[in-house]
Amino acid sequence: MQKHLKFSKIFLLLATLGTLFVLAETVLQLFGTSICSAEGCKLVAGSARFGDLSILLIGLGILSLLTILAVCRKYHTDPVIDKIIDFVLVVSLAAEGFFTGYQAFRLHAACIFCLVVLAFLVLLSLIRLMQGHRAVVAGFASLLAVFSLFYLVLPAGAVTSIPTQNQLVLFYSDDCKYCAEVLKEIERKQLPVDHVPVENYVVLLKSMGIEHVPTLYVNRSNEKIFLTGRDPILAYLNDRPEEPEAAIKPEAPAKKEEKRGVRKNRNDPFNLGGQEGLPFELVMPPSDDGICKSDQKCD
Repeated sequence: MQKHLKFSKIFLLLATLGTLFVLAETVLQLFGTSICSAEGCKLVAGSARFGDLSILLIGLGILSLLTILAVCRKYHTDPVIDKIIDFVLVVSLAAEGFFTGYQAFRLHAACIFCLVVLAFLVLLSLIRLMQGHRAVVAGFASLLAVFSLFYLVLPAGAVTSIPTQNQLVLFYSDDCKYCAEVLKEIERKQLPVDHVPVENYVVLLKSMGIEHVPTLYVNRSNEKIFLTGRDPILAYLNDRPEEPEAAIKPEAPAKKEEKRGVRKNRNDPFNLGGQEGLPFELVMPPSDDGICKSDQKCD
């Protein structure tokens, strides 16, 4: 009896810590930051259909429910409470099998935050096993089964292919203000551009070194290029050739007007247009370059 009571206290402590951990991440997300800065965490967050906050709220609800049930179990020895706790743990472990399988065989990256939550659930389930609740064995079996199904159905190395139905494909994000400007211009001119949410292609694009949106994929018979950034995309769409086989000639850069009163020494190979004996002026690019990180809000 004393041992059973000790396990109950440990269960309540772990459930409370897990709840506080997820609650802290939820609050940080509301302020635009996160406990986990790993690439896997960003990829998982970007893959959520209703945003990463929806996943956090589900996790917060599950751990909060386990905490409340543990408190009730401390003062009431109702077998129904035990059944509910076991059921919640079984369902949670099955869901974690999906999350871990998705990270391993789809994203090929680990979400540290997700793994910590998994550790909390595994420890809670092990405590229930030590208390004699064998029903949670089904939870571990479900975790392994779902994880294995990911390996069988979606083998490692499977990637999403780039859509090739249209000659022009725009990868955009709803949180990117520059994407909205490009989309508005496309709609205004009624250009034949396919709009694709970048969330479904983050891994594929990052494998090619593309981490920003908007990104335009040009899929012509004699031209396969990616353009990233509002200004290059709009410039291409405005000057794009009517014929698929037409070549695009880059515009000649405008000559920079020389400042009056600046003396050049043409015989000096180290004089690049500045005053003699002085270093030439560096022109820094503007900070607002019309691009946003594909996995971050940019509004």
